Amino acid sequence: HRLWISLFVSYAETEYCNGNFENVRNTVSSIIAHAKSFSDKIPAYKTLCLCVGSGRKNYRRSAQIGLDVLGQLGEHFSINQSQVTAMAEFLKTKFLLLGKDVDIIMSKVMDDKQMLAIMDLLET
Repeated sequence: HRLWISLFVSYAETEYCNGNFENVRNTVSSIIAHAKSFSDKIPAYKTLCLCVGSGRKNYRRSAQIGLDVLGQLGEHFSINQSQVTAMAEFLKTKFLLLGKDVDIIMSKVMDDKQMLAIMDLLET
């Protein structure tokens, strides 16, 4: 089953690179329908986000797909944040990192597979 998922995700990514966005959507639908776990679906959703964002230049829809997937993974974000709220979160993070050695923070290896999947999706 893992091989099937991997091959279909690779096919969807190849079709995305070739600009065949309808094939990407069809392949992703097949992956989602046949995946045994949610983690099997994540690479397909990532490819779908890229496809929707570039094929039709529908960035808001692409972001919404990504946010929905992140929500299913337990990470909830709102796209309707005010600039004040965003700045408050930024300052809170900056305060938490104050006095920390960046090299020590960056040297820790993340091994939580779900968190790695979340970070990979956020990169998209």
